[in-house]
Amino acid sequence: MSDKAQEKEYMIFLGNFGSGKTELAMHFAMDAAAAGNPTTLIDLDVINPYFRASERKLALDKAGVRLIIPNYAMSNVEIITINPEIYSAFTAGSGSVIFDVGGDGLGARALGQYKGYFDKVPPPRLRIWLVINPHRPMSATPDKIIAMMRAIEESARLRINGLINNGNMSYESTAEDLLHSYYIVKEVAAQTGVPVVMTSGEEQPLSGFLQLAQERDLKQDYIGEPVFIHTKMHRDWDRFVKYGV
Repeated sequence: MSDKAQEKEYMIFLGNFGSGKTELAMHFAMDAAAAGNPTTLIDLDVINPYFRASERKLALDKAGVRLIIPNYAMSNVEIITINPEIYSAFTAGSGSVIFDVGGDGLGARALGQYKGYFDKVPPPRLRIWLVINPHRPMSATPDKIIAMMRAIEESARLRINGLINNGNMSYESTAEDLLHSYYIVKEVAAQTGVPVVMTSGEEQPLSGFLQLAQERDLKQDYIGEPVFIHTKMHRDWDRFVKYGV
């Protein structure tokens, strides 16, 4: 990797199934492209091939986002291999490189093979963020989340440096869902020392949560930056038929 490659910004979104990491990865990729930055989104979710950024390839292409996906990700073949094109993300240049990575030990292992490249990226340009949705069984408590973090870090050989509160109940999300998640993510941050970098959600629940946070004098350190997202991974009947559950 040359010095010029270090001008790129790298964002890695990790999270278990249902965390919302793919939504966030797509959100940030499209925003970066809209700002005029050369943007690459790398889909490394080798664990869940049916609910991933690659399903939105046409929308990403239209937004100016270059998408790199595992081989066979959009076919009926269950065996997924890593696309060697990923190495091009570490070549010289500027712009944004965003990774969408499966959030368990096996999924993170796909990321670990690039450790040598990430080690050359200046820390301010490398964000490794865990997306947390405590309304999912595998991340329902601080202990479960911390155990997941440690498994990811061991497999990826990288340290998570930011937490994202993305507490939601899909289309039924409320401000109270984010409030419930606030306290769990706060405890994770307190126990691990990893900061909360953002709280994300759709317009209505996130706005409501921010109002509750003000009323209850919640600590901004455990809220981070509010990030409003618009759901792109809709699961209608046609998509279930085409891609499966």
